[in-house]
Amino acid sequence: MGILSVVVYSPVRLFADGVAACLDAQDDTRAVACHDIQSLRTELASGRVDMVLVDVTDGRALEQGRALIQAFPRIKAVALALPEAAEDVIACADAGFVSYVPRNACAEDMREVLRRALKDEVFCDPKVSGSLLRELRRRQAMRAPASEPEEELTRREREVLGLLGRRMSNKEIARQLCLSTATVKNHVHAILTKLNVHARSEALARLQADPMIGDCSFAQR
Repeated sequence: MGILSVVVYSPVRLFADGVAACLDAQDDTRAVACHDIQSLRTELASGRVDMVLVDVTDGRALEQGRALIQAFPRIKAVALALPEAAEDVIACADAGFVSYVPRNACAEDMREVLRRALKDEVFCDPKVSGSLLRELRRRQAMRAPASEPEEELTRREREVLGLLGRRMSNKEIARQLCLSTATVKNHVHAILTKLNVHARSEALARLQADPMIGDCSFAQR
């Protein structure tokens, strides 16, 4: 790659100018500073920018950064002056930033972050890395469909589950199926057990993710 074109954005003019000057002093980097969102958008829209550094010390910075990243997905966005705490790093990753410059970083640290970001690499504190991995595992567990029930639902249980999916109460289900409320409660308990969930809302989430489990045509008799 030739000259790296960087835009530094901060509402604090002195900070943006200082960081841009530090980067622009490098032979392989061209850097300009922006102090307001409109001028930043104009600069990013020019088609000459490879990377944007966004000062995230301002309370609105993450939402502004998210909007910029969505508007200019080709440009790599790096969070500038980020507190190196796991929750802050995760919030920046959620907003779409590819990397971050810690608040206590020196100039050489910042240049190293940018070099790594160009290669889609991130260097961070091991504690932060561990927190990121734990967060990814937590999200994966939430997204992953629950395991298949140990026992297949009976036809009646599938009928009850389907009516639960229509937000019916136990009494309403009892009237619909000509059963006693106690019998419906037993069916609901059996459904929760077989689906390995603990609440009706979780059973409904399973049904929405996999409507087949409420299909009576696949049930044992």
